Amino acid sequence: MVRFAGCSVATLAFVLLAAACAGQPASSADYDRAAAAEEIWSKEQAIFAGRSHGDLSVYVGFAAGDYMGWPPGSPNPLELQQLRERAEQMRGLDQEEIAMEFGDITFSGNTAVIYYSTHKTRLPDGTPVDQTADIAHVWVREDDQWKLLGALGRYTSPGYDEAQARDEIWRREQAIYAARGRGDLQYYVDNASEHYMGWPPGWPKPSGLNQLRAGVELMRGLDQEELAMEYGDITFSGSAAVIYYSTHRTRMPTGEAVDQRFDIAHVWAREGDEWRLLGALGRNRAPTSNLTADSEN
Repeated sequence: MVRFAGCSVATLAFVLLAAACAGQPASSADYDRAAAAEEIWSKEQAIFAGRSHGDLSVYVGFAAGDYMGWPPGSPNPLELQQLRERAEQMRGLDQEEIAMEFGDITFSGNTAVIYYSTHKTRLPDGTPVDQTADIAHVWVREDDQWKLLGALGRYTSPGYDEAQARDEIWRREQAIYAARGRGDLQYYVDNASEHYMGWPPGWPKPSGLNQLRAGVELMRGLDQEELAMEYGDITFSGSAAVIYYSTHRTRMPTGEAVDQRFDIAHVWAREGDEWRLLGALGRNRAPTSNLTADSEN
């Protein structure tokens, strides 16, 4: 197993040198597969060594002109230009800690497919994580050089830490209501999935994202709402989370005094590397005094 963590420039240079000297095959028609396997694996390690230093230029340099890859957690495949853009975004984010474990490699003509696993324990920004993934990379031989043509990865862990995800989702829920209290629904919209559909308490039917966007203007300036939230619980399955909580509203956005209690269930989906609000359901809860009276009757 190979581990990389915020390496020095000297370490990175050494790994790059090893990749460059791993044995170049003599021609496109005839090459030593054992030497090619070592070269490709060295290049893979150099890519991750560069990443741990906040440098994706190594990845870009090894990529073929027609490169396309689909990283785990990414909603869509990335072409070479998008990889270059990510390299700029990655610059300076040098805290990633990741271990690599070789799986296997196979060749056919001028094409090679390599498989390996990774275990990431710290994100580039320094956030601790426990993420495992399986990777398949397709390399092609162009002008006596192995170039990375295709990439596909899958998470073998959820791709997130449940405790951190719970805290993040609950913070977002509280931020949604805090913004509502200022007459601002835009934060709700910004956190919603494009596939959002919710059924607020008292509404005759569910509504989608377009109706939620329309509510932004309707809500603007209505900043008198007073509401308390009480956390219930949260559960996770794969890329989905369901959170339950209760609210107690004592003043409407218009300023009218009320005594309203609600139970809320929100469904969050992990899209790419972000949690997005996908579904919402709320129900009215009668005041405790009314429940007591009903039981006595």
